[in-house]
Amino acid sequence: MVPAGRVDACGAFSADNAPSAAEVPAIDRLFGQGQEATYWRVDRPECWVRPYLETPLYGRWNYPLGVTLYGLLRTGVALSAPHYTEYATGHIEQCSKWHDYAEWDRKQYGAPGLNHQLSLIDSLDDCGSFGAAMLTAKKLRPILGVEHAAAHIAHYITNVQDCLPDGAFYRTRGTVDFMKGTMWCDDLYMSTPFLSKYDELTGDERHLDDAASQFLRYKERLFIPELGIMHHVFDHKFGKPNGVPWGRGNGWVIFSLTELLMIMPPEHKLRPELLEFYRELSEGYRKLQSANGMWHQVLTDGESYAEASCTAMFIYAFARRVRHGWLEEPDLYLGGGRKRLGGTNRDMH
Repeated sequence: MVPAGRVDACGAFSADNAPSAAEVPAIDRLFGQGQEATYWRVDRPECWVRPYLETPLYGRWNYPLGVTLYGLLRTGVALSAPHYTEYATGHIEQCSKWHDYAEWDRKQYGAPGLNHQLSLIDSLDDCGSFGAAMLTAKKLRPILGVEHAAAHIAHYITNVQDCLPDGAFYRTRGTVDFMKGTMWCDDLYMSTPFLSKYDELTGDERHLDDAASQFLRYKERLFIPELGIMHHVFDHKFGKPNGVPWGRGNGWVIFSLTELLMIMPPEHKLRPELLEFYRELSEGYRKLQSANGMWHQVLTDGESYAEASCTAMFIYAFARRVRHGWLEEPDLYLGGGRKRLGGTNRDMH
């Protein structure tokens, strides 16, 4: 709560660092540069305004909202329904435009009052999901603050995230003991769609190369060749995968692989190997589809419940790749999609 009194702009600034008259009304940015950077304060000694976000659903940065917003963006485009894209881009910009302030706020006070999971990144969960949605939104309209927020994420993934000696992303800590010293197949989703889209933004091919290599590193440890699907977790404490092919985690793998293949140039040296991996996964998942058209929470356990999100991701991956001619025997995959959608071949094109 702001104490009673006149709110002052920020002053004082050196002559060449003072904000312009047009900048002064803003509340979503810092004023001044370098050591003089500051924010609004109240006309009382040592009394400052500090933005704080309480809402859990709008202007909040976390991976579930990143998933949701990406879906809304794609839905808005597919249906020519701008109310979806306007809502999603507005939410995203509410985070990205405050990024510089939130970073200053964290350093100034020890913890940020908003953008908590972006300013305090400590895992891939805080990076790729929302970050990829942000870069997708930028293609639809200019989004304030995207470049700085994206660079912050890229720095974490490239320079801070724990990796094994071969560069594979790796969890050294977690909220419970079993999470420590593990690799999760869904971390491919928390990283590679952002990295590939960041390559589009910057033209720095190192990020695309890293995304491509991660799939092969994860395949080495988590792929089940006799089934053509992925374990959920590789546990380095025991030196082996956990034996559980989680449906949604597998959905994240093939969804993320399709995102990468859409961006990767045809001449990229790893494209043939990744395209073959995509085909192996597609065949493995196709064989495990239930008679009702869905896949199970544990792909190999028919007693586990039918899971909607992995079903959506498998069909999405099949449909997208049929359109681009990446699958041999496309009618097999058209059939898998029709089984769930109850439609015709036309629905998959």
